Amino acid sequence: MAVVVLFTESYPFGGYTEPNFVGPEIAALAAEFDRVIIAPVLVRGPMAGGLPANVTVDTSLTRRPGAVDKAAALARPSLYRHLACDYAYIHTVAQLRSAVAFSAYTVHYRTKIRRLISKYGLDLRTTLFYTFWFEYQAAALAGISGARFITRAHGHDIYDSESPFLSHSWREHTLSRALACYPASDSGTAYIRADYPAHAGKVATRHLGSVAPDGVNPPALPDDSDVTLLSVARVEPEKGVLRQLGCVKHWARLHPQRRVRWIHVGDGSEMECLRRQAAEDVPANLDVELCGALPNSGVRAILGGRHVDFVVMMSRSEGGRPIALCEALSYGVPVIASGVGGVPEIIDAEVGALLSPAPVPEEFVSAADAAMPRRQAMRAAALERWRRDLDAEPLRRAFAREIRGLVP
Repeated sequence: MAVVVLFTESYPFGGYTEPNFVGPEIAALAAEFDRVIIAPVLVRGPMAGGLPANVTVDTSLTRRPGAVDKAAALARPSLYRHLACDYAYIHTVAQLRSAVAFSAYTVHYRTKIRRLISKYGLDLRTTLFYTFWFEYQAAALAGISGARFITRAHGHDIYDSESPFLSHSWREHTLSRALACYPASDSGTAYIRADYPAHAGKVATRHLGSVAPDGVNPPALPDDSDVTLLSVARVEPEKGVLRQLGCVKHWARLHPQRRVRWIHVGDGSEMECLRRQAAEDVPANLDVELCGALPNSGVRAILGGRHVDFVVMMSRSEGGRPIALCEALSYGVPVIASGVGGVPEIIDAEVGALLSPAPVPEEFVSAADAAMPRRQAMRAAALERWRRDLDAEPLRRAFAREIRGLVP
């Protein structure tokens, strides 16, 4: 009996991005494997419904390690071996704390995974372990003799700049034992291959995409007197939401004859600052709508229920092909985005505009002004690109078939 054990952060118990990415994959896995076991490490909300009959959700990993667990982990010699190997990369106290925490979690979850294997009587010869993130769950599996495992990789688990500390020692060890590592973008694949050239042959891009749209974005008004921009991102420094608002304000001031609406979906540590800036020095022709955090269904309702001219994103880093941009294209909405990570792999002048990683208002104005007359052509091209390259259903089916071939 072929079994796949999928380790997630919190799916099917809520989360920020996993419901959009993991959810569409479960049906494909359930069709290829006799049994699917989902093992999250956190509970962020109620359990998702509608899982296939051969899917089991195991919550044994959701109890976070306590003081006794951490003490036991800190007593393991392997923890100190990896810390010693990482010594040259650790430059701050925060990095040291992160390195110790990663090692401790790796050792702790290795014990938990061994118990899970025993609990279900898993035959390691016909079981594939699959971690959705290139993190401590994958490192834990690397220490279990006979475990066949793969890992995906997305962003903060790829780039050193996006995490307090990524253990090069543990990652080298993990890649040496893994069957494969699948970054969600070509840029992520190139980054990991360059960092770990000895294991480059195990690293290959596997895209995620987005599910089919519920409809088509309503058409624009006959003229360009009204324009609506949609932003979907956590309100965190790396997402550039405050920068985006400043750019939109500047654009509206330069076009006082045009009614501009900027809708933002998302919440985060900079939300209060965003609210203040959304109420200060706002041009009379600019309407700002802050929706806060919405489920994916809420974002799709906006895209399918009211006209959106452009989706705008100004992240400083993206590991994969952002779900917000994939969904925008699926609804035929052009995209104006910073050209970072996997963004240039799906966005170009045919379906929108690429900005620099830290765009200034003048750059955004130039890009938006050039894109406005081409909106209709971009809409058709955006929908076609999603159909050709970003439809999650065929991507997930192909991936599930591929990894099923990794076990007898």
